[in-house]
Amino acid sequence: MADTAVDLSSFFELPELNPETYESLADQVYANSTNRDRFDLLTREYARKVEAGEGEPLRLALALLLLGRCSEALEWFAKSPDNRMRRYYSARAALGLGRYDEAIKFFEQAESRGWDAFECQMARAAAHIRKGELDAAEQLIKANKRTGQDRAEWYYVRGLLAEQQHLREQALEEYTKALTLDPQHEQAMFRAAWLHDIAGDDAQAIELYQKLASRPRSKVNALINLAVIYEDTGRFDEAEQCLRRVLAVFPNHRRARLFLKDVVSSREMVIDDSLERLREARERLLRTPISEFELSVRARNCLKKMNIHTLGDLLKLTESELLSYKNFGESSLNEIKAVLARRGLKLGMSIDEIDPAAVAQAHAQAAPKVTVPPGREAVLNKPVSELELSVRARRCLQRLNIATVGDLIQHTEQDLLSTRNFGQTSLNEVKARLAELGLTLASKA
Repeated sequence: MADTAVDLSSFFELPELNPETYESLADQVYANSTNRDRFDLLTREYARKVEAGEGEPLRLALALLLLGRCSEALEWFAKSPDNRMRRYYSARAALGLGRYDEAIKFFEQAESRGWDAFECQMARAAAHIRKGELDAAEQLIKANKRTGQDRAEWYYVRGLLAEQQHLREQALEEYTKALTLDPQHEQAMFRAAWLHDIAGDDAQAIELYQKLASRPRSKVNALINLAVIYEDTGRFDEAEQCLRRVLAVFPNHRRARLFLKDVVSSREMVIDDSLERLREARERLLRTPISEFELSVRARNCLKKMNIHTLGDLLKLTESELLSYKNFGESSLNEIKAVLARRGLKLGMSIDEIDPAAVAQAHAQAAPKVTVPPGREAVLNKPVSELELSVRARRCLQRLNIATVGDLIQHTEQDLLSTRNFGQTSLNEVKARLAELGLTLASKA
């Protein structure tokens, strides 16, 4: 560790800074959490020197940028001597803050001060794309065609443009070309991994995410996405390792902390998994509110007066017990029996007799035909992978074997919410995508 400390300290002592030295330092800083903590301490010490007029603002700004403190970095870049490194890395800091107009301006200034023209113009094109200015990006791409055909960055930016135009297959082709020219192109690798991920091609996604994860400066999103795939495929130890790597560098990362809690919980459930899942499925089913069933007002009011609020409450009773209640007649009893029969259930059955899978299947078979607006029948064959859902929502649908829009609209809100990791946010997301197609989820049976 002594040698590492000296190497990190040398950044603040080098007589001259250059991009190669800076990028090499970045790999050392993120080699492990100890190095990052050490560099953070060195940066704070150097900041005190600069504030006392003994150090260089540019060197401090570069260190802050490396630590992800982009706003502070921009403040010190503004106080630095005007040169190509100041302008180029100011643009990188602005990008980190989502301030695309500033980034574009800084990249232009970096080019005018001698930074590689092609690199600056491709960086500007990428910023234009993220800002939604696709025409401006396309002009820069076309202007660099002669030079770009042999450069990975040109194909990467073309891939970004194709993604924004919703041409995912073309985007993946462009990223693949970029990786052919430069197998280490981090951004093309991440975008390609993400496209494979949302398409359900786990093997390709894992391969690319693993390559990113093997690097000292692993992308946080790559580690989190890889963790989600690992969790969904039962590789809990590997999922936890990915998330702990994120938290080692960013201890308060909200998503990583939430996902880690979920992974630890999921791993504990593996013990006696089949019985545990059966128990949980039964409990979820028994917690189904009576309000989810389409009963007459009379039957519903009778059950309410009896303090019967869930399916579990109802199944505990026999026919004779229900009929013994005041105002509860044969018509209400037959109505309730019919609702239960559509799910393969009956009054008075024990919990051990309930098979949640059989209940779901019986319910699906008995469900009324979903109404599809005229002219929208063809959309039922549309794969759900094309609905642009979040990774979590898409994986929950995979657990339910929902492959097409037609499959999806056969399910009710309660069907989806009863799936592990499928919450209200995912439900709202699914409903919004269906609404765009003029469709809705199935109504309550």
